[in-house]
Amino acid sequence: MGIEIKNPMEDQYGNSKDNIFIAFKDDGNYLGSSYVYPNTNHRQIEEIPYLIFMDINLAENMDKSLEAEVKQLLFDKVFLRAKELREERPDLNARIYSGFQYNMENMNFYIKNGFEEDYSIIMEASIDDGFKYTLPKEVEIVDVNLEVEEELVDYKKMYDEIFISPVDMDGFIEQSKRACFKSLYFLVQGKRCGGCTIFQDDTFGYIETIYVLPEARGKGIAKVILNYIFNYFLVNGLSQTKLEVWELNKPAVSLYKSFGFNEIEKNLMFPGRNI
Repeated sequence: MGIEIKNPMEDQYGNSKDNIFIAFKDDGNYLGSSYVYPNTNHRQIEEIPYLIFMDINLAENMDKSLEAEVKQLLFDKVFLRAKELREERPDLNARIYSGFQYNMENMNFYIKNGFEEDYSIIMEASIDDGFKYTLPKEVEIVDVNLEVEEELVDYKKMYDEIFISPVDMDGFIEQSKRACFKSLYFLVQGKRCGGCTIFQDDTFGYIETIYVLPEARGKGIAKVILNYIFNYFLVNGLSQTKLEVWELNKPAVSLYKSFGFNEIEKNLMFPGRNI
């Protein structure tokens, strides 16, 4: 029985159809898909700003005897396309990577294909009982209004331009149901400069995201945001805070350490390779 891999007739998710591959048996049954998209991101990994994400998804209830072959065929197609995309930006250091919930089978597959292990770091900090912070007068805080569709669309557009992986809007909405949830914009003299999303996770104040817009970087906005978060958590009875950061994002790791965050755990994720 043959396997055919082809591009879709049209793309439904904002990606080029040349970057999407779908596998079928010769009887027309769907077997799986893979896709790749490039992202130029000078914030999260300063030394490697050109990041090319790829992923593979196999059909549920597939014949087990076909899984390995289909996965490798989809990988070969999408990896070749990733290398073509890389050639479009020869001026930048580039890395191809794949994100997934870690499991040994997936990790072994990517390592077999020349990828390396990457880590995310879980970090925790204690907030001193006497900590207090007052926002500078020129800084204004605005909540993202989850009830307004236009604001959610605007938030997603901004987030996807800043972060390596697109925002999971369903997960974002679920987070909004947690205690101490805040998704905030920080404005300086009326102009949006950065923001954060935070909530309570067990007994911790959890920092989901902190970001500073490119035009506002180098002006201490991230420190303003972190100080505000610490104050907010403490006022709400949370003296411990936690976050997760990609180990390769060295500026962020350094910033968090300067605020007393310590590494407590590493997670294997985002296997990748520089090209």
